Amino acid sequence: MHYPARILFQSLVKSFYRENAGALFFFFTILFFIVGDFHGAGIIEYHYSLITGMLENTYFLLFVCFVWLLYARKCAAHVTGILYRPEYAFLHILNYLNKAKRYSLFFFTAVLLLIPVLLYACLIIIVGWKRQFYTSAIGVGLYLVLLCAAMAARHVHQLNNLENITVRPVKKAGWLTRLLATYPVVLLRFVAHKQRFVWLGIKLFTCGILYAISRNNTLTTYDFSTVFWFFNFGIIANGILVYRIREFETSYLTFYRSLAVSLPKRLLEYALVYFALLLPEFITLGKLVPVHLHYNDAAGFALSSFSLLLLLHSITFLHRFSMNAYLRIVLLIAVIQFIFLIFSSLILLSLLFLLLAILLFMFRYYKSHCH
Repeated sequence: MHYPARILFQSLVKSFYRENAGALFFFFTILFFIVGDFHGAGIIEYHYSLITGMLENTYFLLFVCFVWLLYARKCAAHVTGILYRPEYAFLHILNYLNKAKRYSLFFFTAVLLLIPVLLYACLIIIVGWKRQFYTSAIGVGLYLVLLCAAMAARHVHQLNNLENITVRPVKKAGWLTRLLATYPVVLLRFVAHKQRFVWLGIKLFTCGILYAISRNNTLTTYDFSTVFWFFNFGIIANGILVYRIREFETSYLTFYRSLAVSLPKRLLEYALVYFALLLPEFITLGKLVPVHLHYNDAAGFALSSFSLLLLLHSITFLHRFSMNAYLRIVLLIAVIQFIFLIFSSLILLSLLFLLLAILLFMFRYYKSHCH
């Protein structure tokens, strides 16, 4: 690796992976290490089925490409932020290189930043070529080359025009300002800005495994329990987002508690937040009925996921739990689900969780503010 490339690697690539090591580890743990042998479906079979589902379903593949685009945007924002920092002003010396050289350096940087995506895309291309999905395989390859090329062109332009950057005030319409100030949107904006990578990883796992396993269901071989437990594990992982939202509320939104808002309205606002966060799962369930999932089972999945997140949120008002204590509670709830479902229905359990969530919220919301 020659000297300019080594500079960019240390300044841009290494710093990115250092800052996002936790999120990357969480994502790969869920996607590659959690999926074990279950009913004969191991990690290789899971990913092969998942990739086949991407290649067979254009909308699923487009969703994956959109997720890759968001990841590329995150990488590009990291590089842009570093280029504008005074302590990295030494990078401007790269402008003395010719434009082709600068472009090749930033293309190399983009490839290194997108390595997690590129490695998985290679698997998609190999499976696509083997299964004769030639158009999809070639499209995935061209799309990722285009992403790297666009990132490189953007950063070459930024490096060459740093002195011309001006910050213009953003004008927002009155209705938009009011919408962005509503409590549910404030919480969703927090997830979008600070937890988007975690959210995307959970959605990709949950929706991917739901689609991959459910598509094997037919009228003659229908397995409800296997699909539910894999799906429910992804929903339980959403508990991390619940905990982060409550941390954000406790640290920065205490002034909202003094506003004249009724308890039912505040509960409805939280319900809207978790409904929005679960929209990808709801859309996936809608795509699977009635061929691969019965209507009543899909409704049970949706109600179960919604009631579980609302219950986890209400539980946080009992006490300010540490992350370890909170995760133990989540695990206990998962055990209760398993035991209860042996003897009763998913719909009934979901309704009980929903009732318990409402009661806990009503009795503990204001009392928790006194501590």
